Amino acid sequence: MLNEDIQHYIHLLERGYEPEDALLVTSAKFPGFNHEPSAPNQPVEAPEAPLDAGGEAAYNPYAPSPDVPQPLVELKLTSKKAWGYVQSKIEDIDVHRLRPSRRATAIGTSVAGFALLVVALFVLANNGGPAVEGTWMNDQGQRFTFRSDATVSWEDDSAAQWNQDGDLLVVLANHQGTTFTHTMQIEISDDGRAIWWLPTSIQDNDGTEYTEAPGYNPSCSMLIKSDVASTLDEYHAHDQSYEGEAPDWCDLSDE
Repeated sequence: MLNEDIQHYIHLLERGYEPEDALLVTSAKFPGFNHEPSAPNQPVEAPEAPLDAGGEAAYNPYAPSPDVPQPLVELKLTSKKAWGYVQSKIEDIDVHRLRPSRRATAIGTSVAGFALLVVALFVLANNGGPAVEGTWMNDQGQRFTFRSDATVSWEDDSAAQWNQDGDLLVVLANHQGTTFTHTMQIEISDDGRAIWWLPTSIQDNDGTEYTEAPGYNPSCSMLIKSDVASTLDEYHAHDQSYEGEAPDWCDLSDE
């Protein structure tokens, strides 16, 4: 006589269950169920459905109806759909997140580069050439005008020559018939409207160095551009705003 679990398993097969579904249901009801029969010479096979006169399978009232929901079948389909959904999300991560990230990086880099270009063009447009060009005034009201043709109004010489090389400014000026070469260390404020300079060398045509003369003490000066300070009152109204930008080598206390 067959065990109760085997009988239940065979009964499910007779009702039309697939072997794997019958095994799943039987195992749920009889934990530890082994689908092999206890008698080794009694293999369990699903009975074939009898055929009617027309050669088609006869009606089996116990077979699962296609119109009735099948939990096990639906579970399989749901599992496949769930796995397909997970795979699609993995593909979405590769395609829709990583690639747009590269595009976003490229776009961000392009925008940043364009912004820097606009800023550079804006600065050039406002300065209109080298930063030294323009008219400057010191705290004594003395004005110096540097022109784009490399000439400069320097003290009593309105046609002196000038040249800027980085943080060095060289002025070739005539004073009472003698040509002097003035070399100065300079630094310009962030907004390009203030300049500090300190004479490092003053030589005449004979090569005499005047900064080494006894009693001569080169001092640093701050000049402000005329579009900010065209009068001494305007100069003193703005000079303190540039104190924090003065270079370390410039001591304005000696002015």
